[in-house]
Amino acid sequence: MIEPAVVVDTEILKRFRPWSGVVPAGFFAYFLGNLTRADYWAFSKEIREIYDRERHENFSTPSIDDNIFDWLVLLEAVAEAKDAFTMAALGAGWGRWLVAGAFAARQCGIPSRLIGVEAEPTHFHWMQQHFADNGIDPADHQLIEAAASGRSGRAWFYFGKPDSWYGQSIINDRTLDQASGAETEYNGEKARLVRTIDLTELFASHRRIDYLHMDIQGAELDVLSSAPEVLTDKVRRVLVGTHSTEIEAGLRRLFADIGWRAQYDFPLNAQLRVADAVVTLGDGVQVWINPGL
Repeated sequence: MIEPAVVVDTEILKRFRPWSGVVPAGFFAYFLGNLTRADYWAFSKEIREIYDRERHENFSTPSIDDNIFDWLVLLEAVAEAKDAFTMAALGAGWGRWLVAGAFAARQCGIPSRLIGVEAEPTHFHWMQQHFADNGIDPADHQLIEAAASGRSGRAWFYFGKPDSWYGQSIINDRTLDQASGAETEYNGEKARLVRTIDLTELFASHRRIDYLHMDIQGAELDVLSSAPEVLTDKVRRVLVGTHSTEIEAGLRRLFADIGWRAQYDFPLNAQLRVADAVVTLGDGVQVWINPGL
């Protein structure tokens, strides 16, 4: 195997205290101590048997895998925040990165303001439950059952198989406009008509977003390119999970046009060295920083 040329800096991990403690039966933990129900993921029988027992765990760092950028960029954004940490997650799933952000902000002694957008109905319910499981009142934050889009309105969206599928997306097929009712079947999967929300509407009541995390299965360029002025005026840092080379190229053009700086820009299936491990990405990762904020 060719040695990856890119070495990723993990120094930010040293600024946060790893957690150790008792993990209740039916849960797994992350390195800041945020707990997640094992029901949220289709684990193998062997892994599930571990998680179904109460146990004591000690952490030193997050797992060095293809989620490491989610950790590194999140912690850098929290460390930069001043009086409060405001984070938005589009395609939030069960809200794991939002809750992780709240735990990191707590270590820094600042409050968190969390915005979660998720259209898959079971995932949205799990996000509310996940907040409560970690001592965070969902009512104190902005959790929205909707799909992020380039325009607010309505769209068809895949749903179902929540513990084994986190790739649900908007369906761009005008023939579905003829479907009757609010649910149908499309390409062998269940689909429903859902609310969509754009960045202009989503951030209307917010002055600053310290960190925008996006994993929206191919809609990322549509969402971001629809509101460059909102990005420039309000958003400090964006992490985008990318899903095609065309989208990656479009994002580079968009952020170059508005004068942002690329912190990371790795294509789909890139190989990187992180600490002592070689990490192979699935989705691409782009991280952009707004020098104007």
